[in-house]
Amino acid sequence: MTQLNYWSDTATNREPVETTLSHLGYDAGYVGIIKKIFRIAQTPVSKLSPQQYLMQDAFCQQTELLESDALTYTHTGQEVYPFGQSCLRSLNRSSRGNGALFGSTACNCASTFKVIDLYRRRQQSADNKASARKRHVIVTCDTGFTPILKDIPGSTVTGDARSAICLDDGAAGDYQLISYESQVYPAHFGGAWEDEEKHSVYEKTYKDRIVALIEQSLAGLALDAESRIAIVPHNVNVYTWKAIEKKLNNPQLSFFTDGVADHGHCYGSDAFINLQLLEQRYAEQDSAEQDCAEQHDAPHSPPHPIPDYFLCVTAGVGGFFSSVTLKRTDTNKDPSYD
Repeated sequence: MTQLNYWSDTATNREPVETTLSHLGYDAGYVGIIKKIFRIAQTPVSKLSPQQYLMQDAFCQQTELLESDALTYTHTGQEVYPFGQSCLRSLNRSSRGNGALFGSTACNCASTFKVIDLYRRRQQSADNKASARKRHVIVTCDTGFTPILKDIPGSTVTGDARSAICLDDGAAGDYQLISYESQVYPAHFGGAWEDEEKHSVYEKTYKDRIVALIEQSLAGLALDAESRIAIVPHNVNVYTWKAIEKKLNNPQLSFFTDGVADHGHCYGSDAFINLQLLEQRYAEQDSAEQDCAEQHDAPHSPPHPIPDYFLCVTAGVGGFFSSVTLKRTDTNKDPSYD
């Protein structure tokens, strides 16, 4: 079974959405929608290009990256394709050229999940031969260093973040990769450049397509009445996810949207940022419960049950909807978050 480890962080500086949106020419009314309805207060901002942000410190020096058999760089901003190539070359130098290299931006924010699926398929076709077991590292990084990358009009404000994901069938990992699901809608391949009529259809059907993806993902899991599933979403906005939660009306699901207010939408890193925040929540909860037990006090608030599965969901502009389902293997992991 494929094991997954990851590292993720965001830019240290936080910029209020009022500042970001005023620079982009939006009025106070739109700022109010973003803050009060979509619940985005600020975003991490580095003011660096993806390559500068990715390579500014030792983030890419993990041993797993240096020992990988394959290395992939994924990103969303197709307008900055040369930066993707530059990042891939820089990563190759950091990893001393030990692994096969390729980049992917075709599925936009869902590109990282798609590469996870490619690894999964490769391992399945390897017919369980030990010699075919490989370690694959995926690095994703996007920054909003140009106006077109700073917001998705009527939807979200973006932040600067980076993540590294290590997939390995032959080593221990913090998560077990359970499944990958996707739904692709070719009619919307035009993405941000599709005509107004098609984009209107995309907007109207967006929530229903996320619902269909989640239901498809759940159908492939061995669930019972006691199973608990955490939905780990991409951070578009809280309003959309509350509507999706209402449509699903499933008490076994918990939707984690706490990362939206402080981060906005950090492209392909959202799922891994939110996994870290969830780990931090459970670690703090365990600590509080232990303190209460030692002092013979009742807990101050009802605990969040630790989920059996983490269902990570994303959508890439262009009609790419995908999910990755994970199961925790190491409950003693010490969460780290910037």
